[in-house]
Amino acid sequence: MDSPVTLRPPAPPRVLHFGAPDPDTIRWALRAAEDAPLSYPFVGATAGELPAGWDHDAASRVVGRGPAAWSAAKTAIREWVPFSMPWVHLHDRSVPLQLGQHVSFSSRQLGVWTLNVCRVVAVYDEETPDFARFGFAYGTLDGHVVAGEERFLASWDRTSGDVAFEIRKFSRPNHPLVRLVSPVARVIQRRFTTEAIDAVARFVGSAR
Repeated sequence: MDSPVTLRPPAPPRVLHFGAPDPDTIRWALRAAEDAPLSYPFVGATAGELPAGWDHDAASRVVGRGPAAWSAAKTAIREWVPFSMPWVHLHDRSVPLQLGQHVSFSSRQLGVWTLNVCRVVAVYDEETPDFARFGFAYGTLDGHVVAGEERFLASWDRTSGDVAFEIRKFSRPNHPLVRLVSPVARVIQRRFTTEAIDAVARFVGSAR
């Protein structure tokens, strides 16, 4: 009797690519993410004090005023508008903002593409007579080029009328190459924060 054949699982998807990741690679990365653990212990920390010993980024800007701006800001987050920049490609803008959902994106820096999948770890949708906020946070999984969490949050101060959009995150390198070029990686992270807020501001402005 022939001995049973043991099927070895496919190799984990590569994070670094010299061309844009193809659809099959992206699908495999999303399948692998289903069983992958988060790559950091401080889940939810973007809602409070950021953990010591990690790189921190936080930026916020008023992007509009009043109910129309608030509605547009929420739409921008639902449609993943913060990822609207030439060097970042979100693979599926229809991913719902629900706990446990996975979102994949690739980005190109210095001629190299990275493929990353993150998991939604918090969702915010709160309304009071004086204040409202809407957004989400996602966390990195094993294999991501960095480890950490990032929060994308719109808020509406109904007293002043101001609608603001904020990005808040903590991270540290999680790939040997990124650790090697850590100062460059930090510049790229800050660039993403600035351009993501710019993208939301443009979207809200165009909706007036």
